Amino acid sequence: MCHRLPGSHIPYTDAYFLRSKTILEREGLCPRVVMQVFIRKGPGYVYGIDEAVAMIEAFSAQGGANLTVHALPEGASYAPQETLLRIEGPLQDFIELETLYLGAITSATSVRNGGPEPDLAAITRHAAAIRELLPDKSLMYFGSRHWHWTMDAAISKAAIDGGFDACATDAGAEAAGLAGGVGTIPHALVLAIAHAHGREVGTVESAKAFDRHMDAAIPRVALVDTFNREVDDAIATADALGERLWGVRFDTPGENLGQGGVPFDGRDYWTGKGVTVEFIRHMRRTLDEAGHERVNIVLSSGFGNLDKVRAFTEGESRYGRLFESIGIGSLFPAHFATADIVQVEGQPFAKAGRAERPNPRLRRVL
Repeated sequence: MCHRLPGSHIPYTDAYFLRSKTILEREGLCPRVVMQVFIRKGPGYVYGIDEAVAMIEAFSAQGGANLTVHALPEGASYAPQETLLRIEGPLQDFIELETLYLGAITSATSVRNGGPEPDLAAITRHAAAIRELLPDKSLMYFGSRHWHWTMDAAISKAAIDGGFDACATDAGAEAAGLAGGVGTIPHALVLAIAHAHGREVGTVESAKAFDRHMDAAIPRVALVDTFNREVDDAIATADALGERLWGVRFDTPGENLGQGGVPFDGRDYWTGKGVTVEFIRHMRRTLDEAGHERVNIVLSSGFGNLDKVRAFTEGESRYGRLFESIGIGSLFPAHFATADIVQVEGQPFAKAGRAERPNPRLRRVL
């Protein structure tokens, strides 16, 4: 079967995966991991599996010789959060490929289950609506994994045209007349480094490794939600990097109540699990009280939702400064595929709330 593969995956890959590969190489870390892929929206029928596997084989080290891949058959029925694809092998061999294979699965599954193709004009309008609500914030488009690579440049440009400041891939940046893709630390890098150094210091050590190996011109933004120790890890990272730390990013998933967050009390987007107004208010106050007023806060997870954005603008009106920047991926509707490391070196090791979900329906495809 003929699949639409680019000449190189690199222009269409989120910058933070490319940077993570470099950091792992320089740190001498290449743990054997298990990555699982699922879709929240469903039930439905999964497509793009064959193309995703072709991408993994084409662009992973040694043509996937070191990998074992299991998947549901193309067109199989699936349930929400059911594991659709399982990749096992050395992390360095395939860490750069997540953007590409998730995009293949998301786009094909979305269209074949009756969803629309992305509307570029609607994306620009959606981006403009977010910009109108957040006139003074930095907005980054992080949705390249949310559609097929062949549309990445056009979708990224549509977001920039609507007022966004940056995007995650070089292809998108080039189309929009920008210097290159942006991004710092993904959960995969934190997990690899945490396995080597321990969960308690994994977040700090990942930020220190980024600081050691990446160009000084790249802002140091630490991802601090991996182990649901947002308060502890944000303060520890700020203490460790000092003035070199530009900010901390919160991507707390909907499975977790952020450390110091307020249980749901009926106020959507203000309280409850995930990245909420009261949780970020607590984090801003905690950083300030620890002497880290200059450390910026970056938000991600669900900010394509205008109601959530409005809640945070109201939160700043009520409480004052809460955040400086947002990474947003969902500017159009789709059956978004997500990937998580769930094992490292044969042992359960995952970000909080994302344990392995074995699926006996998977068959070996590589």
